[in-house]
Amino acid sequence: MNDIDKKNIKFIVCDVLYDEIKDRIPENWTTANFEKRLHNNSKDLMNKLQEEINRSQEFDLIVLGYALCGKGVEGLISEKVDMVIIKSDDCIPVLLGSVNEYNKQFSIEPGTYYVTREYLGDVDDMILLGFKDIKSKYDEAAWKWIISEMLKNYKRLAFINTDNYPADEYREKAKMSARELNLRFEEIKGSNRLFNKILKGQWDDEFVYVKKGTKVTADMFLRIN
Repeated sequence: MNDIDKKNIKFIVCDVLYDEIKDRIPENWTTANFEKRLHNNSKDLMNKLQEEINRSQEFDLIVLGYALCGKGVEGLISEKVDMVIIKSDDCIPVLLGSVNEYNKQFSIEPGTYYVTREYLGDVDDMILLGFKDIKSKYDEAAWKWIISEMLKNYKRLAFINTDNYPADEYREKAKMSARELNLRFEEIKGSNRLFNKILKGQWDDEFVYVKKGTKVTADMFLRIN
């Protein structure tokens, strides 16, 4: 792992994280990025990632820009190439800079809906679009009940500002979403700390290093504090 600049690396990454670092990915990395909607079904995500891993067996190393992601990476295997995966339940700790920072935010308000530019979308607000789809399928009483049930554990909508792009437009979108969903808006400072570690090959105990031929298991993501 010391000669990262000399390695032919395949980077398989979710669009949420890709949007934050797409201008900084090393030239010797070949990137495949996939839409966030795949997270809606962990089996679909796993199948898509496995297909891409199977196509990437001629590289020196595979770096997954994913976390456990609802067990979407559980069961993945790379027969000929080692893999590196972020040791986290999902991408929110990556955007905040560490699992510890996520735990701090969780203690402040566990019922938080986190968003970034990619979550909100460049053209339409993806959050509100999802609820508009529900509204189009049900009468008013039914869709109000469905949305209230979906959001009953949420109190806060937090826009994570990583300073990786101009934030004004997306801050306003997030505020609009918060108003529409009757959630308290808050802006949280993000961090590039874990992003920098990913790109510089600083894969320590905050990452899972999976040897070739070894199947990914959920236990690999457990932390000993």
